[in-house]
Amino acid sequence: MLPAIEWILVVALFGLFAARAILPTWRMLNTDFPNYYLAALLRVEHTPIDRAYEWTWFQRQKDHNQIPQPLVAFAPHPPLCAAPMLLLTPLAPLAAKRVWILLNLAFLAAALCILRRLTELHWRHILLIAGLCLLPLRTNFMLGQYYVLILLLICLAYFAALRGHHFTAGALLATAAWFKVFPALFLIIFVRKRDWRAVAGMIAGALALAAVSVLIFGLDVHRIWLYEVLPRAFRGDVLAPYDLHWSSFSSLWHRLFLFEPELNPAPLFGSPLVYAIALALTSTGLLFAFLFSTGESSDNQTTAWEWAAFLPVLLLLSSMPGSYHYVVLIFTLTVGVDLMVRAGRWRVALLLIVLYAIACAPFSAAGLFGLRRLLATLALYVVLLWNAPAVADKRTRRILWAMAGLLFALAATLNLLTLRKRGQDFSYRAPPILKADASFNPVATSGGVVSIAMVDMGYRALTVGDGRTISMPVPGDVLSMAASPHAPFAYFELVNNHSQVMRLPSDQVGRTDALAEYVTEGQQPAISYDGRWLAFLREDRGQTSIWLSHDGGEPEAIAGGQNFSVLEMSVTTDGDIVAALGGAAYPHLALLRHTTREVSALGEIAGAVRYPAVSPESGRLAFSRHESGSWHLFVRDLSTGIEKRLTSGACNATSPAWEDSHTLLYATDCGRGLGLNAIARIELSN
Repeated sequence: MLPAIEWILVVALFGLFAARAILPTWRMLNTDFPNYYLAALLRVEHTPIDRAYEWTWFQRQKDHNQIPQPLVAFAPHPPLCAAPMLLLTPLAPLAAKRVWILLNLAFLAAALCILRRLTELHWRHILLIAGLCLLPLRTNFMLGQYYVLILLLICLAYFAALRGHHFTAGALLATAAWFKVFPALFLIIFVRKRDWRAVAGMIAGALALAAVSVLIFGLDVHRIWLYEVLPRAFRGDVLAPYDLHWSSFSSLWHRLFLFEPELNPAPLFGSPLVYAIALALTSTGLLFAFLFSTGESSDNQTTAWEWAAFLPVLLLLSSMPGSYHYVVLIFTLTVGVDLMVRAGRWRVALLLIVLYAIACAPFSAAGLFGLRRLLATLALYVVLLWNAPAVADKRTRRILWAMAGLLFALAATLNLLTLRKRGQDFSYRAPPILKADASFNPVATSGGVVSIAMVDMGYRALTVGDGRTISMPVPGDVLSMAASPHAPFAYFELVNNHSQVMRLPSDQVGRTDALAEYVTEGQQPAISYDGRWLAFLREDRGQTSIWLSHDGGEPEAIAGGQNFSVLEMSVTTDGDIVAALGGAAYPHLALLRHTTREVSALGEIAGAVRYPAVSPESGRLAFSRHESGSWHLFVRDLSTGIEKRLTSGACNATSPAWEDSHTLLYATDCGRGLGLNAIARIELSN
């Protein structure tokens, strides 16, 4: 009767999967699929995607392309994630997702067929293992993720390795790593086993795909991903770093040891030193426990164990393993259970299945209960280690101990360096906006400070502190603003299928009965401190132009062209414009004289600089400069050339705005996640 019961359970699990995953996701778009689709669509439209990791810019492109998804974000995905969607962009987003669902079903079937061929397990056992992975598979299909494809690539690489095609195995894993980074760590196994053909395959595959990715998406977006996004992702500092639903040691240590005034105001023991040591110790211990359990010999049994045991290591080392990551455990369980059954260790096989079922169970991950996935995966890893078929010899163990000590010291030091001055601006923070996930583009008005806030259903303009919404006459996202305490109006960019500039009298900001009025078509408004000059951008068929209006007069185009790329701009009280021009990877500042319409580079302001903000008297300029992977705030005296640095943590300070002649507002993501800002206020000494 046991086979019959197993088949009934398989049918029940896959029936539940179809009802809870395939049918709902067939009708809904959901994130993350629109993120990949939108990046591919922009590439097809020949729009540079070097700003894809900027939350509001990416949202603007989503609105202009009428993708029916409240929020989108491309961080922290590698640019090549968008490549498979290039062929689907002729379809509408939901139709494209349906094709992707069908492809994922084919990927899953192919992966299971490979596992069936490489193991002695019956089909019902393999299907039962896949069916127990209910939550990871469900979230992968609902969100349109890549982990079923990565599972297939891992299975193909394992098949190639067993057949002696080691170069091919390495190249396949390099392909998986360009979708999601963690398979790149398979390089450690190959180096440990001195499998130089596999090492060569990984390196050659990675370089070839890097070249392809650069050819498709351009060099700038790769620079930004490599220097700004990837380091933050490794530290677990991209999305919700204190949220235990990530089921990672990184999020756990964040929650226990790192203070943040809004997101984590009461850690168990607020100490960056303890955090740095705990994270380094955890990472080193998990990795070297595996290396100590690997022997020098290579055969099918040791290869099976090494590949099966290494995937839980990668999940445990990951800083942000979502539930969909655990799809790859289908490989671990199938190969691991087959290995234990062949050795006659039935109880160990059953224990692996139980721990796997706990890790993949479709239960709520709220609060401390979210740690059950982390703990179950850790226990699964320990059981596999305990049943390792070989261990390192005495000489190798001595070398590994030395390497472990060196890695721990290096990791702890790097962790501490990235935490230096992390809390520098915590005391500068403005009152948080209730129910806002992030804030952008702060401005001062006569009615108080206003900023863009990311909420569940999009982006809104809200007053800082009390969170009162600035009402717009039509639905859409508010993605940029311009105001000053001495300007008669505050201006807003309202975005739906196009961008339009709206305005509201400054003394009505924050009033519940006030309704913004339409001004003109355009985006990213900027005004002089006295409010007499209004500048904004217009885009038409890939061409960007700057438009300028004086005292409410008819706006006129004063600069633009095919290769004219404007990131941000600020207007002086004389009507001249300081703009950040160029690509997002290495922008520069330029001065545009409205009388002569001459554009001249401000070459004396060195480095990659953007987010200009001219002071009320037009004698100083605030801006952000890119250094060591982060954007730091500076103020420069335009008459003397003397600069003052205001921030220096391993995080971003952007979008400065003058509240008055001695006070700056700005957006900071220190301790919060990449680009998920809070608003801060800093006083400048005379």
